[in-house]
Amino acid sequence: MKKVYNILGIILSIALLWSCSSDFIDKDPKTSISNEKALSTYDKLVLATNGLYAPLLDRSLYGESSILAPDVMADNVVLSSVKASGRYIQEFNLTMGSNDGPSDGVYSMGYYIICAACNVINAIEANKFDRQGATDAQVNQLLGEALFIRAMVHFDLCRWFAYPYHFTDTKLAPGADGAGGHPGIPVVLTTEIGKPARSTVHKVYEQVISDLKRAADLMTEKKVCFWASSEVAKALLARVYLYQGNNQDAATMATEVIGSHRYELTPAADFVKYWALEGQKETIFELQSNKTDDYFYGGNNNPGGVYLYYGDLVAANELATSYEEGDVRAKLVVLNKDGEYTVNKYPGREGTGNVEINNPHILRLAEMYLIRAEANQKNNSQIGDTPLNDVNAVRAKRGLSGLRVVDGSTIASERRKELAFEGHRWFDLSRNGQDNVRPGCKATPLVTWPDKRFVLPIPLYEMKNNGNICLLYTSDAADDK
Repeated sequence: MKKVYNILGIILSIALLWSCSSDFIDKDPKTSISNEKALSTYDKLVLATNGLYAPLLDRSLYGESSILAPDVMADNVVLSSVKASGRYIQEFNLTMGSNDGPSDGVYSMGYYIICAACNVINAIEANKFDRQGATDAQVNQLLGEALFIRAMVHFDLCRWFAYPYHFTDTKLAPGADGAGGHPGIPVVLTTEIGKPARSTVHKVYEQVISDLKRAADLMTEKKVCFWASSEVAKALLARVYLYQGNNQDAATMATEVIGSHRYELTPAADFVKYWALEGQKETIFELQSNKTDDYFYGGNNNPGGVYLYYGDLVAANELATSYEEGDVRAKLVVLNKDGEYTVNKYPGREGTGNVEINNPHILRLAEMYLIRAEANQKNNSQIGDTPLNDVNAVRAKRGLSGLRVVDGSTIASERRKELAFEGHRWFDLSRNGQDNVRPGCKATPLVTWPDKRFVLPIPLYEMKNNGNICLLYTSDAADDK
C-alpha cells in the first residue's frame, strides 16, 4: 500500500513520536522513524541512521518509479504493443495530474525520508546523546550519512518538481533568471510543525551542496557501496554541479572520485553479468533490495518485474538500434519474439532466482567519466583528462574502439546509451533544454522545450493542506489547484 503524507502531516506525525516509547526502533531499525528517546545513545543513532536507507527503496522512489518513469516519460522506453497491464500509461502519454503518476508518492516519501534524516542530524548536532565510548570519527560518519541522504532526496525532489537551474522562461516559472531564481521545493532542515513554502531552486542547490560538502568531509570510513562514504558524497556532488551548470566543479569532483582508485570500470566480458551481481567494483552506491524489508513491493512492482515479468515496457526502437556492432550494452536490449526490444538491465540478483529482486545502481564510475567529459567539453577545459579520453575509457570497457574526436552530441549519445533505463534520460533532456522526441508515442510524439510537462505538479493534497506552498508557485502549475 502506498504511503501518502503531506509535509505538515509528516512533520506532525514525526514530532508526536518524541513522546513515544523507543522500543519500536530496536525491533525494526531499518524502517522506523526515530524519536527523542530512540536517539539518546550512539547505538540507537546507528540504528536510526541505518533506517534511512530502506525507505529509498519505496516503490515511489528507487524501488520502481524513480527508475522507470524518467525513461518512460522521455524517449528511451515505450509501451509494449503486445503486453499491457495498464502500468505507466499516464507517464508514457504525459497526462499525469497532481494526484497520479510519480508525483504523489515521490513527493510524500521524499519528505518522509528528509524528516527522518533531520532527526538524526539534529540529534547529533545537539550533542546530548550518550556516546557510549564512540569516537568523533564514528559520530561524524553517522552525521555524514544522514546529511548525504537528506541532500540526495532534496536534489531528487527538485529535479522532479522544478525547472532546471538555468531556466529563463518567466512565463512558465516566475523569477527564472538563469541562476535558479524560480520556484523550487521546500527545504526542510528540522522536524517541526509548520507549513514550509517553496524555496528557490538556487536555495535548494545551495543547501544540497552544503550538505554534500559537509558529508564528504565528515565521513572517513571506507564503507562498501551499500552505504554512504566520502566518495559517494563527492560522486553525487559531481552530478549536482553538472545539473547546476558548474562545469569546473563537476569535473573536479568527478576527478576526485575517479582518482580515489576505489572503483573500476567493468570489463566488456563481465558487463552483462554485472547487473545480476551486487557490490561490484564499478558501483559507487547501490541500494540493497531484500524481500523481507517493509519497503519491498512484491507482485513484480519493480523494474525487473515490469520489464521482464509483465513486459509492459520495452526499449524504444531508435535507442535499441543505435548501439554499434560489438557494443556489449546492446545485449541488454534484446529483440524478442514479438519484434520488440526487451530490457534486461534488471534480471534479478544472482542466487535469488527472482526478477523482482534487483539492487538499483544509484551511482556508477562510468557516470563519473561521462560527467567529466561533458563538463570539460562545455567548459573547454581538461580537468583530470580530456573529454576524448574519458569517452574512450568507457567505450573500451564496452567492447568498442576509440573515437578520434568527440563533441557535445557524441558525449550525450554515449551517456544515453550507457545510463539507459537507470532513471536519467528525462532529466538529461530537461537540464539541456532539449525537445522530447518520441516517435513511438502516438499521443505525445513530440514535446518541444520548454513545456510545463517537463515538471511534475505539486500534489493536490499538499496544496490543500499547505497554503504557503503556493506563495512561490508557478502560474501554469497553479491551474491544477
